[in-house]
Amino acid sequence: MVDKSIILPNLPEYQGRNWVKATLPNTPCDWLAQDNNGWILDPSSNAELIDQLNRLSHEQAWSWPDRTILFITDLHADAEAFASSLVASGLFTRYGESPNDITLIDHPPSFELIIGGDCLDKGPANLPLLRLLRQLLDQQIPITLLSGNHDLRLQLAINTLKTPDCPLNAHFLIRLGSKVMPFCVELLSEYPLSSAEKATLPSEEYCAQRLLPSHDWHIAFSQAAKPYLSDSQIDNEISRLASRKQRFFNAAQAAHLSMQDIYAALLRWRQLFLEPQGEFYWFTQQQQLLCRRGSFIFLHAGCDDVMVKRLTTEGVDVLNHEFSQARQGDAFQLYFSHLGNMLRTKYRRQDPALGSDSRQALYQAGIHAFVHGHRNLHQGQRITFRANMMHVECDATLNQVSRREEGLSGLGAAVTLFYPEGWMVGISSDFPQAKYFHPRQLNRLANRLQHQL
Repeated sequence: MVDKSIILPNLPEYQGRNWVKATLPNTPCDWLAQDNNGWILDPSSNAELIDQLNRLSHEQAWSWPDRTILFITDLHADAEAFASSLVASGLFTRYGESPNDITLIDHPPSFELIIGGDCLDKGPANLPLLRLLRQLLDQQIPITLLSGNHDLRLQLAINTLKTPDCPLNAHFLIRLGSKVMPFCVELLSEYPLSSAEKATLPSEEYCAQRLLPSHDWHIAFSQAAKPYLSDSQIDNEISRLASRKQRFFNAAQAAHLSMQDIYAALLRWRQLFLEPQGEFYWFTQQQQLLCRRGSFIFLHAGCDDVMVKRLTTEGVDVLNHEFSQARQGDAFQLYFSHLGNMLRTKYRRQDPALGSDSRQALYQAGIHAFVHGHRNLHQGQRITFRANMMHVECDATLNQVSRREEGLSGLGAAVTLFYPEGWMVGISSDFPQAKYFHPRQLNRLANRLQHQL
């Protein structure tokens, strides 16, 4: 049940929903009344969390965005899921079979669309999703594009073509395992090589040397990585590479791709994404690390103590600039740095820590929640409290490939809405109701937790 003392905003009207293949919810529910499917506590939570919840239950403690925010994340190369998620926001209408048959309901747009990273990889297809994003940008829709770990890994793997013998970076392509093959097939299909380009391709042996780390790579890597990784991290990186390498070769064989083909596809990727005249150069250039809207920090994965200190003392713009510069430099140092951790962390034991002192620093800076993707879920969005810091997890497993592999029925759609009036709404095709969050609900959650202690 929804708290009757709180006046709910209207449920979005799904215009053009007859063209949407995903199932969208038609009734609201109290977000924090949905145990496990709505919220979950980190095992390290304690009595301090109750004080935090009571403080945040006061509406005046929060600063909400000046305009409605649409947060959509982890699309993983699925244009249909993207179009359906836009319809779910109530701000777009669908008028045809193609995902591109979508348009704004009102002009000019009075909202901002934040894409939470991981646009690439998995499938069904990368390029149609990017073209739909470009279509929206051309319509002057305000879009903030965040980077995800999959987006960054692909770029860094391509960058290693420049320095194939570097012991730190030589394994980045193989590190992708089988995931890179569908994109290679897609690129070669849509952008086939001309006869002149085929004639200038290096030999199969040379391409293999450029793409694969040498047989004694692990020895050089062990020494070169010591300033950046612990011994256990180094061992883990080396041991994981053997299985990734096998998956890489198996996927190449299944796709009927030679080393020459893969090399050609990566060169095409570099032309399209990393060269100024490339069709998707804009995608690479517009990605940023994070953004702040009111009391919310939007990013792909999460944060740690080092980055909290920098975020609260130096600010978002400095971190975004540093991230942009770092992407042009050393792949390894960026990916395994604290900047890279904001795209990778799942708050595992081996990940850099986020402690309660950081939560207090964030609170004093007026930041009360991280909004992110990366941890995929099967029942729509979820709120967690890590180090007593509120996290809004929004990766609702949208792409068709992952849904089939993980046993989810139907097509995916999900959008998280942030209204200036002080509401957050989570809409997903995998949960029968739209989840409504209001700060006042935190007081009831605090009382419930108090009784459990």
